[in-house]
Amino acid sequence: MNAGEASNEVLQVLPSAPVEVRTGGTAEARVTVLVKDGYHVQANPASGDFLVPLRLELRPQDGVRPGRPIYPPGQPYRLPGMESDWMTYEGRIEIVVPLVADASARRGVRCLAGVLHYQACDARTCLFPASVPVNLTVKVV
Repeated sequence: MNAGEASNEVLQVLPSAPVEVRTGGTAEARVTVLVKDGYHVQANPASGDFLVPLRLELRPQDGVRPGRPIYPPGQPYRLPGMESDWMTYEGRIEIVVPLVADASARRGVRCLAGVLHYQACDARTCLFPASVPVNLTVKVV
């Protein structure tokens, strides 16, 4: 039940190591994303209402709840002819996910399933918004 690799043409979610959390405790998981060379995705938060930010959604499972993801700071990107920068991600991105195991959570392994939403662009064009599945393996000890 290890987290699997998910990808498409421009973005890849790397498998992550299982995370251990004590019953009634907290832990942090890390989701690593690779953006193909020549592309960028919009940072979270996005620089404008019309932009689609990178957004991770994970569902709770059997007493283990994901908290609000912590996204890295974006890097400035300016399209030719634009007067201002957009905050984006390129290359390797690491998203931190706080986890909470309820005091009533039974010991054992769970898979927190979810989706990573994004919109990839290159220097000339933006692709349609897309998503890839994400799975985090959590072991309650």
